[in-house]
Amino acid sequence: MEKSKRLIKQHMKKVRLRTVLIALAIVALMVVFALKAPAFNVSRFEVEGNRYYTDNEIVNMGHADYGVNIFTGVDCGDIRDRLMRDPYMVRVSVRRKLPSTVSISVTERTQVAGVVYGDSFVVIDSEGIVLRKTTVDPKVTILRGLNISDMTLGEPIKVDEEVLLRQCMEIITSMQENTMYFKSITISEGEAKAYVLDTLMVRGVPDNILTALENKDIQLVVQELFNKGIETGTIKVNGDNYVYFTPVLES
Repeated sequence: MEKSKRLIKQHMKKVRLRTVLIALAIVALMVVFALKAPAFNVSRFEVEGNRYYTDNEIVNMGHADYGVNIFTGVDCGDIRDRLMRDPYMVRVSVRRKLPSTVSISVTERTQVAGVVYGDSFVVIDSEGIVLRKTTVDPKVTILRGLNISDMTLGEPIKVDEEVLLRQCMEIITSMQENTMYFKSITISEGEAKAYVLDTLMVRGVPDNILTALENKDIQLVVQELFNKGIETGTIKVNGDNYVYFTPVLES
């Protein structure tokens, strides 16, 4: 009798286990079919943090596709790796947002200068990282008088005149921090020529120009000239923090 009861219990356990396994398998199949439903096909990309590239350019650069299943057709790591190959990218984050959105967040390097290279420009960021080469005016401060020895994309630019490049970048940084803009900068023989306009130049030793920018002396003179409609001449900065204007554009 006891043996029969044990056999019955063992049989019931097996039945219950089989029932649970079948139920789990059914649920798993239902989940698989549900996840493959059209509702989980990618219909939207959210792109944030981009300034240089457009949303569509970011999506295309990552080889991200519309209409694919968000689980099986989207490789977040692959999209990130493809975007990180571009020298403009500092950080990239890619994630799924159910049911059908892929979110791409990027941090881009900011182009601040273009170094003249023959008939072209090598565009760099504030750290001197080479972002691109172009024959079109990049609409950033142009640096002249530097001889480029290496311009590998994504790497710091190398020039023969390292000190001059550093001085140019210091002026650009101060320019950005102190509400000023120079179209181009040329440093030679220890003197900088920073052009506000093609016909209006700031001239002086780099350190003196930096001090005058920080003190807002250059900005004040430029504003006074513009208020008077004067756009031609030379703003000179000397060693005792004295800034003055002459109506002749010096060579």
